[in-house]
Parts: sequence; structure tokens; C-alpha cells
Amino acid sequence: MATPHTVGALPAGLRRQEIVSAVREALDAAVVPGATCVVALSGGPDSTALVHLTAEARPDLRLHAVHVRHGLREDLSDARVAAHHAAALGIGHSERRVRVRDTGAGLEAAARDSRYAALREAATGLGAGWVLVGHTADDRAETLVLNLSRGGGLRGLAAMAARRPDGPVEVLRPLLRLRRRDVHAFVEGEGLRAVSDPTNRDPEQRRFRARTRALPALGELAGGPGDPVGALTRLADLAGDDAEALDVLAARHARRLVHAWGPVRAVEVRALGALPRALAARVVRDLLAAVRGDSAGLDAETLLGVLRLAPGGARNVPGGVWVTCGGGWLAAAPPDAGELPARPVPVPGVTALPEIGQALHADTADVDDRGQGRLDRLDERAWGPDAGGPGDQPPGPLGAPPPGAMRAPARYVLLDDRPDGLVVRARRPGDRLRLAGGRRKVADLFVDLGVPRALRGLVPVVADAHDEPVWVPGVGRRMGDGPRREPVRLWLASTGRRLPDATSR
Repeated sequence: MATPHTVGALPAGLRRQEIVSAVREALDAAVVPGATCVVALSGGPDSTALVHLTAEARPDLRLHAVHVRHGLREDLSDARVAAHHAAALGIGHSERRVRVRDTGAGLEAAARDSRYAALREAATGLGAGWVLVGHTADDRAETLVLNLSRGGGLRGLAAMAARRPDGPVEVLRPLLRLRRRDVHAFVEGEGLRAVSDPTNRDPEQRRFRARTRALPALGELAGGPGDPVGALTRLADLAGDDAEALDVLAARHARRLVHAWGPVRAVEVRALGALPRALAARVVRDLLAAVRGDSAGLDAETLLGVLRLAPGGARNVPGGVWVTCGGGWLAAAPPDAGELPARPVPVPGVTALPEIGQALHADTADVDDRGQGRLDRLDERAWGPDAGGPGDQPPGPLGAPPPGAMRAPARYVLLDDRPDGLVVRARRPGDRLRLAGGRRKVADLFVDLGVPRALRGLVPVVADAHDEPVWVPGVGRRMGDGPRREPVRLWLASTGRRLPDATSR
């Protein structure tokens, strides 16, 4: 159960010691004693208050101030003020120059991304686990209004989180419950130098319009004195709690429903359809994030577009991920998924298939007096380190069949006679399996079984010296012509190497 806490901003008009206590409480909840922290120090009043309040509230911390220069305006005075404060406090200080490139989301967003990347890099180089930034409750209210104007979901309403992971570090906002006017009053009361960013007064900036037009209008609608920050930050906290609860539920469903096949992830459409849309969209987000490695750019419209894919449909999503719908499955593959290369299969022996985190095992099996093969059931448990070797139970666990493939013995097969020159490879045009009902194209079998298109190139096809398929795990094996004389047993075993699930991050 979550620890109860007061939601929203603290009331305006706090005294100095109350401000210090609020900062100490925020730091104590996140930062271990004696830790190294990077403080983003622009030289403005918010970051100036942040570095001084942090130094006073937590003198045990090893602070290093980082000033990021974007090159978008003349900022030499900002850099000098930042260096002055670092020297006055006796803490480390460095500058980072970045080049801002607008990639389509706007110059402000590009500058923010560049700034956080520079702070993250600086923290990593210093061995710091935390990056402290100086956003206040007013910043959070403005961000909520901006997200609302874009049609953001619960995460948009949650606006700024007090703490969030950013790669190897955690971004922390110790001033997030404080009002901007109190933070600026602290700076003035302490006689601290601070610079003013002219872009904060630029009417062309959307944040300026949110601050000077939208927030006062909302305050009038509430019937109060024109100060809606408290109500908006309460909404942000409540929305954040709801979003977190949905994410936890979705992660549980993703662990249960999402199947991995090498770098590909797949989920049954029927299982998704049984979930409320809010959960189904989050399961899809986790599936895509597991393929990509992150969830950046996976907005609500992208996720709903994937959920709306019709059978036979496909689309690319941000990050180059290819998503297909067919055979009752949604599957996603990275742009470099590729196909299984051809590899010889020694008998007895083990052929590694690192592309799917499995290995193909082959050995010879005994036959009885009538030429019938004796095949003890392979145990599906994980065997100990001493198991394995020709004639023994294979080291495992045994590999699972590809999603959608369940027709033939999925975990092992006994071929009728020992074929020469066995090779394991990806499917090829014209591949056919000789089954009880006649020869069938492997491609048609994939379609019939519902094997997702996104992973068909990663399904092993075992072929003989004549390049005729003899076994496709989970799909079928070649029918024999007579009694088994020197049968060969084949099975897949997991090597335990697979991409991490997004739910484990």
C-alpha cells in the first residue's frame, strides 16, 4: 500500500525554515546519505534557490553544479552567475555546451532533450545517481495545461513527476511542491544573484501564454482569487496515482500474455480484446517497449493505431518497429530482426541459434526389434548442470514453440531414419513438408496456424542434404517411408538468452 501523502502544492507564503524543511523532506525520500548529485544550475532564480537550499537541507551530499549552454542566445552572464554560486558554496562546477537541433517537436522541446542528455552524461561521468532540477509547483501547473491542450492522457495530466528514471540516473525535483513566489522570495531574502531568461517573457512561447492567460482564466472559473495552481497540482498527483496503478496492472498482464521469440514479441488479439482498452493499450506499449528498449514516442494515438490493426494489417511505429496482425496475433519485430542463417547440424551435437535464444539438439535414439523408435518423454523441467550429452536428457529448459505454432510435437521429434547433411535455416520460397495429407507449403502452414509474419523468418527449418524440410518446430515433421533403423531425435532447448521485458525496467 502506498504511503499516504498530501496531494498538490504546499500553500503559498511559507517561511524560510518551512521551505528548507520541504526541500529536506523531498531529498530524504529519494537520495541516500552521502550521495553524489548533479544540480542543474542555469543561474536563474529557481535553480539558484535549488542549489542553495539543497546545500543547506542536506549538507551530507556531494553536489556538483552543471551549467548547460544551448547557444540559442547570449548567455555568458548566466554562465558567470552559475559559476559564482558554485564557488560560493564550495561545490564542483562544470559547463556543458550542446547543439540544439529541431527535429519537428519544436525548438523548446529540442533544447530540453539536449539539456537532459547533457546532465545525464555529466552525472554518469561523475558517478552521480541523481540529477536535481528546479521545477516548482507553478511549472507543474503550466505543464499540465500545455499537456491538456495537446489531448494528453493520464500521464499528461500527471505532468511533472517528483522523481523519474532517466537511463542510469534519477531526475529529482525537490522544489516541486513549492510555489514560485516563495522560491523567488527566498532568493531575494538571501541576497542571491540571479539572471532572468528573456524567453520567459516572450508571448510567442506557449508556456508564457499558459502562465499569463490560461492559468488566470482557470482561477476565475474556480471562483477564487485567480490562483489555480493548488487545484491543478492536486489533479496532477491524483492522475499520477491512477496512471501508476494502471501501469502496475498492465505489467502483470504483459508478463502473462506477451510471448517472446528472440527479439520478437507477440500477444494474442483475443486476450487483448478481453482487457479494458486502457489496460490493453498499456500492454501493447510494454510489448513495443520490450522490442525497442524504451517507450519514448509511443503516444496514445500510436498505441490505439496498433490496437485497431485488422487481420492482415501491418504498420511501422516510432523506432522502426514493424507490427503485424494475423492469425489471431499481434507481433512486433525490431528493424534488425533478420532471419536465421543456415547452419550445419551435427548428429550428435548442439547447434546454437542465438537469434532466438535457443539451441537445436540432435542425437541418435534406440530402436526395438521391430525397428520402432523408443523415445522417452523429455522432461520439461530445468535440468541440473550435470545433465545432458548424447543419449541423456538434454540440458534445458526445453524451448517453447513459436507463437501460433502447435500442430506437431513442438518440443521434440523423432525422425524415421538418420538423414545426412542436416542444416537448420530460415524458411525459403518453395519449402514443402511431406505430411500425412500430402505435401504442404511451409508458408501455407504458417498462415494456417497463425504464426505471426513478424517472426516467420526466425522459425527454424531443419532440412536434409537435398534441402528438403524434415522438421519445423511446432509446425510439422516429414512423414517417413518405413521402419526406423537409425532414428535421430531433435529438440529445441532454451539458452536463457532473450531481450529483457519492458515490465522488468
